[in-house]
Amino acid sequence: MARPRKRKRSALAGEVTADKPPCKKKSKKENEDNSHSSAHLPVQHPVLSQYYPLVQSLREYVIAQLPSSSKIRRRKISAVGVVSKHADSPLSDEERSLGALLDNTLVGFSRPTAEEEGARMDGWKLFSESGNESYVTLSNGVAGFVDSQVLIVEYVVKVIFSRDKSAKWPDHLLCDGFRRNGAFGLRAVRPNPYVESLQQSPWPQLLALLGESGERIMIGLLLDCAIFTFVDTGANNVCQISGHYPISRPIAPN
Repeated sequence: MARPRKRKRSALAGEVTADKPPCKKKSKKENEDNSHSSAHLPVQHPVLSQYYPLVQSLREYVIAQLPSSSKIRRRKISAVGVVSKHADSPLSDEERSLGALLDNTLVGFSRPTAEEEGARMDGWKLFSESGNESYVTLSNGVAGFVDSQVLIVEYVVKVIFSRDKSAKWPDHLLCDGFRRNGAFGLRAVRPNPYVESLQQSPWPQLLALLGESGERIMIGLLLDCAIFTFVDTGANNVCQISGHYPISRPIAPN
């Protein structure tokens, strides 16, 4: 009686067949590129996604705004609040605070034109009386960035008022409590808690983390975006801390 013939295996473990290429291990660069692209995916918030064409976490937003050459800066922002700067040591209070800000803040925005961005940065250089973006550096410590963050918020309020030519004040949270004062510019008639919050920690630390692109990104964030923070009660409940109000009508479905 003839013995049954054994079926020939197409390839042993580890062999390469003619029609099946070998498995290739992804390089570190490819893994980083994939992580960067996935980080830019929009957040699907049940309410905000109906009003803004794109909603992202603050971490995703600032990473997307960095120049393509800022690979080290991207890694730093991706790791802050997740991985300690010092091996075998717990996260510092500053790292935890920054990580919470980046992950618990949502941004709804529309992209400005190149002309708008160029004009606003020219105006910022005049307002800050400096044409050199490196005049505040990490070597100056956080104090220098606190001063810069205060100036940036003041500049943003000034720009919003200049864009709105109506007699009343603009319908923007950062403009509440300010009034036009003729040739003297603006005057504060009452405190604005949103302005004060954006000028305080951990926002100056975020500005420092963003490096040379920090001023451009922070100004764009405050001028082009609505900013929301999660609150402790309920699910997906948020509180608006910057941007136009009331929120405009929902966007039309595609």
